Amino acid sequence: MFRTSRSAGTSSTARRLRNALAVTGTAAAAVVLMAPSAGAAGSVGGAGSATWYANGDKLVVCDHASDGKSVVAEAYVNGRWQYKWHTAGAGKCTDRSYGDLPEGYGFDFRVCLGDGSSNAIYWETCGGWAHAVA
Repeated sequence: MFRTSRSAGTSSTARRLRNALAVTGTAAAAVVLMAPSAGAAGSVGGAGSATWYANGDKLVVCDHASDGKSVVAEAYVNGRWQYKWHTAGAGKCTDRSYGDLPEGYGFDFRVCLGDGSSNAIYWETCGGWAHAVA
């Protein structure tokens, strides 16, 4: 049982310590709750990658190589093939969305290189399939 009033035997140092611990515990819990959790990840031999974040239903597509190629994630979502491109250059990432997916919805995706200006995918560069769950 917790006391709601100040007792004569409780020192001010003990009260300050108790309050400080309560604030610290609350702050630590907030950090854990706000930290994004990555789900599935796919890559193309170090040249590009994509990481699925169920919290927010987003796919982060990144280009890791200054090779003149764009990075594209291919997935079959909601009954159709969808392609999420990152065309902003090496060393950067782009957040992409498949909309608000139902909780527990699963799909597979893979990462490929391509030419973003013509939407040509270089199929021979595609990495393995990764499974994601919303």
